[in-house]
Amino acid sequence: MLLSASRLWSATLAAGSLLIFRGSAAQTATCTYDRCALRLQYRLFSTRVVQGAEATPVARLGLFAPHISPLETSADTIQLHYQSFRSHRNAGVLFVLLGVAAGGAALIVYSSDIWSNNDRGTATGLLLLGTGFTIAGTVNSQRSADELQQAIWLYNRSLTTAR
Repeated sequence: MLLSASRLWSATLAAGSLLIFRGSAAQTATCTYDRCALRLQYRLFSTRVVQGAEATPVARLGLFAPHISPLETSADTIQLHYQSFRSHRNAGVLFVLLGVAAGGAALIVYSSDIWSNNDRGTATGLLLLGTGFTIAGTVNSQRSADELQQAIWLYNRSLTTAR
């Protein structure tokens, strides 16, 4: 009795998996390249991710990484690059903000009349620290852009062409 119940359970799981797989395959089959392909659209002060020939906005690239739903629900390799984009983008912004804060603190320390000449080393140290943070932020921002391009390319490659 236990053996047949376990076979019934595994058959139910297999049938459910097949239905889920067929549903996602049908969804990607109706999603052609012309309707669902993603690309970046550059504006004067912003960049957007748009979809399809109509350029329907999907997400706006702001200060921190946005949620891009077509990439979030895609295959594992696409999600790997998408999640890497998100982590590098958020880390890059954080490093740049720390760099700006350290640079601002260096300017305050350096220009303040109440500090003695001995504290100019502190200002120089803060300026160097801010420069290091800014460089790390720039590197992470560039990595995030590369990862987003890779995720979009893999996503677009998985779409079917219109016939």
